[in-house]
Amino acid sequence: MVAVPVRQSANLAEVTHSLAAESAGQPMRPPGSGRFTDSVTVAAMNARADTLTVSELCRRVGDAMSEAFPDEVWVEGAISGLTRSANGHVYFNLIDPTEQAGQAATAVLPVALFSSSRQLVNRIMRRAGGIRMHDGIEIRIRGQVAYYPPQGRVQLVMSLIDPQYTLGRMAAARQQLLDTLTAEGLLDRNHGVPFPALPLRVGLITSDNSAAYHDFINELTASGYPFSVTLFDTRVQGPEAVAGVASAIGAVTAGRVEVDVVVLARGGGARTDLVVFDHEHVARAIATCPVPVVVGVGHEIDRSVADDVAQWSLKTPTASARLLVDAVARFEARVDDAAHRLHNLTVLHLDGANARLMTAGGRLAAVARRVIDHQSMAVDHAWFRLGQAPARIVARAESTLDVAQARLHALDPTHALRRGWTITYATGEVEAGRRLVRGPSDVATGTNLETVTANGVVLSTVTGTRSVGAGPDTDHDSADRPIAPESQDPPT
Repeated sequence: MVAVPVRQSANLAEVTHSLAAESAGQPMRPPGSGRFTDSVTVAAMNARADTLTVSELCRRVGDAMSEAFPDEVWVEGAISGLTRSANGHVYFNLIDPTEQAGQAATAVLPVALFSSSRQLVNRIMRRAGGIRMHDGIEIRIRGQVAYYPPQGRVQLVMSLIDPQYTLGRMAAARQQLLDTLTAEGLLDRNHGVPFPALPLRVGLITSDNSAAYHDFINELTASGYPFSVTLFDTRVQGPEAVAGVASAIGAVTAGRVEVDVVVLARGGGARTDLVVFDHEHVARAIATCPVPVVVGVGHEIDRSVADDVAQWSLKTPTASARLLVDAVARFEARVDDAAHRLHNLTVLHLDGANARLMTAGGRLAAVARRVIDHQSMAVDHAWFRLGQAPARIVARAESTLDVAQARLHALDPTHALRRGWTITYATGEVEAGRRLVRGPSDVATGTNLETVTANGVVLSTVTGTRSVGAGPDTDHDSADRPIAPESQDPPT
C-alpha cells in the first residue's frame, strides 16, 4: 500500500486556499513564507500521480482486510434486521446480545449469506433439530471478513453455523427462567386453576386465517357443540409476538374479556421459531392468568417455558381443540348418565309406589267389602227393627195412654162427687171470686158458702165453726182430697 506524502497534501491545500482568495478579489499571499510562485502552483497541481481513485482506494482497503483476516473467523451475536432476497440470498446484522431493544447498537456487523452457502447452512440447521434464523436469535457463525465496495462497508460473508451454540444459549436462558419462576411460585400456579366442566367460552390467541386458526376452529365446529370463540389476532412469531401474546392474556386477566379457557396456538415450525414461548413476559402472563391456559404450538420434540407454565400442553392446535371437545363430551355424558340414573330411579320408585298402591288398594277393597257387608247387615237389622218398632211404639203409647186416662179418670172430681164427696167455696161481697175451703180456719161466721155436689150447688152461710181432731187446720194435704167420704154426711 502506497501512502500519499503529507507535504504534497499540504501544498494542494495551499493551492486551493490561494485560488479561493483570488476568486474573492483578494491579493494572493503564499502561505508559510509569504511567497507564492508559479512553479509551486504547477508542482502542486501536477501531484496527481499519487492521487487514488475510489475504486483504487476500495481495492486497497479490500486488500488490507484480506491481509488482516486471511482465514475465516467465528463470530457470535444476535440477529437483527434479517431479510431474504428474491435470488435466495439472506442479509442481516449481527449485534451484541446485550444491546437493549429500541436502542441504537454500539457495534453492528453486516452479514451476507449467499444462496451458494445457504443450502449447506440450512442442511446443518435441519440436522440439529430445526433451527431457523430470525431476529433475536443468538448464533455463532463462520465467515470471511470482506469489504464490499458497492456499498463501502465491511461485511462478513457467512459460510457455516454452529447450531449447538444457539440451542445451548436457548436452553440456558430457558432453564434460568424456569428456575426464577419456580422460586417465585409461578411455575405451577396456573396448574392449580380449576378446569371448567363445560369450557364453551374460548379465548383463542393466534394469527387470524393461519393454519393453526383453521385447524382449531374446524375441530370445534365438527363437534357440533355450541362453542363461542373470542379471537385475539396477534403474531406468534417474531419481535412483535411477545407483546401481542402477553397483551392478549392480560386482557383476560384484567377481566376485559370473559372466557372459560385460553388457548395459545401455533402451527409447526423450527425450534427457534418458538422463542416467543420461552419469553419471560409470556410465561408470567400465563402463570397469572385466572383461567386455565392450553398451549398447542405444533412442536413434537422440544418443550417451551409456556408448555411448562400452562395447565395443558398439547402438540397441535387440533389436539388443543380436541381437549375442549372431550371435556364437553364428558360433561354431556355425565348429564346423560345422571338423567338415565334419574329415570331408572324414578321408574323404580314409581313401580314400588304402584305395587304398594295396588297392595293397599287390595287391602282397602277387602276392608271396604267387609265394612260394606257389616254395614249392610246392620242396615238390614235396623230395617227389620224399624219395621217392628212402630207396632211396639204404638202399643207402648197406647198402654201409657190407657194408664194416663185411668189416672185422669181417677182424679176427675166429678167421679168423687158422684160417690158423695162435695167441694165448698167461700164467697162474699168484699172478696171477688171464690176460694176453696180447706178447714174451719178458712171461714168466719157469716161467710157465704157454695157447696158443689154431683148434681148441683148448695148455698149456705156460716153460723159457726168447730174443729175435730187434727182437722183441716193442721192437715193441709187433705185440701186436695174431698171433704168427706161418700158413707158420711156431707158437711153443711
